[in-house]
Amino acid sequence: MGNWRDYVENILVAIFLALVVRTFILTGYKVPTGSMAPTLLPGDFIFAFRLPYGVKIPLSQFKTSAAVPDRGTLIVFSYPDQPHITYVKRVIGLPGDRIQVENDVLVLNGQKATYREISVDDNSGSKALGPGMMNPDFFKLVEENIGPQSWHLIMQKTDAKKGGLNHNFGPFIVPPNEVFVLGDNRDSSDDSRYWGSVPIARIDGRVILVWLSLDWRDKFWDNRFPTLRWERMGLVPK
Repeated sequence: MGNWRDYVENILVAIFLALVVRTFILTGYKVPTGSMAPTLLPGDFIFAFRLPYGVKIPLSQFKTSAAVPDRGTLIVFSYPDQPHITYVKRVIGLPGDRIQVENDVLVLNGQKATYREISVDDNSGSKALGPGMMNPDFFKLVEENIGPQSWHLIMQKTDAKKGGLNHNFGPFIVPPNEVFVLGDNRDSSDDSRYWGSVPIARIDGRVILVWLSLDWRDKFWDNRFPTLRWERMGLVPK
């Protein structure tokens, strides 16, 4: 009888600790679209660290104060108009920043970003990019540099551009207690250029790890199961 009691108690303690970790410290999400490629790909399963961005008190709407994320941080958040939908984007603008896009060039507080075209092999963790994710006839992989920070993007080639895309934006001043976010797949991302800046209180966490990655484009066993992107498992996205 004592062994069964210890067994049940251990299970209950494990469940309690798992709930505490998921609620207050770490939580998992699945990346559903390619809007953050090449950094995050569809089928990536990620962990996000919650503590710096406030903790929601269970059974209430109250959330403790949140820190302002660093520029370049990959954040998971929900938008006020769609609170049940989770987004993953990169923080570009902080409160008070002046954001503008001129012919696809990011301008931050009057400073223009610089761009360097790179090969897929130069982008660690993104070797899973293929024709289904990035057609080299129309898109290119680039490194965007603004100040001391840089990250990798997918951008449309100049000779492939068509009307209707948001190649120009702003200027926009980021309001207090909000951040401006963009997708790394710059021409295929629904982000702050379209629906505005994100309240810091809506940030759920900072992306810290890709723990699993499934490629549903490359299936096996009679096309029923996805293949594993082994090279992305354990990847710390930047």
